[in-house]
Amino acid sequence: MDRQTLTSVECTTRVRPVEASHIADLMRIADETNLSPWSAQNYLDELKNPDAIMLRLVADDNSTVGFVVGRIVAGGKIETRVDAEIYNIAVTRGDQGRGHGQALFDAFIGTCGQRNVVQIWLEVRQSNRQAIAFYEKNGFNLVQTRNHFYENPREHALLMKLDLKPDSA
Repeated sequence: MDRQTLTSVECTTRVRPVEASHIADLMRIADETNLSPWSAQNYLDELKNPDAIMLRLVADDNSTVGFVVGRIVAGGKIETRVDAEIYNIAVTRGDQGRGHGQALFDAFIGTCGQRNVVQIWLEVRQSNRQAIAFYEKNGFNLVQTRNHFYENPREHALLMKLDLKPDSA
């Protein structure tokens, strides 16, 4: 097993559900990594949503070093297909490049698989080349550009989609 694979496997065992007591950590990491800001109330509301998927990656000292927030959503013309959206995924700057983002992503995908998700959607800032490369490496494809989607700074978003099941087109 190569080093990258080993790192991802080690991290997977340390992915845990987010609880209300972790919200300050999520907000700190989001601020550090320039994610679109969510308030503490936004995170609390998401925690209450039964369709939310909120996972955190913990270090040996149980501190949060990364997180992913997404949700299961109904999709399709008559809402019979199950899709998911990734709202935020981030790893502290000092812990990036170690497979942690991949571990969080893999855990999110695993949860989606258990819930019969067919497609996963996300928006990413057009200038965020590192994130775009990560998503493309994981099978996401560009669907469209959403002009002036983000604020502070104002920027276009790329809407990307990952098909989890071959018949999801």
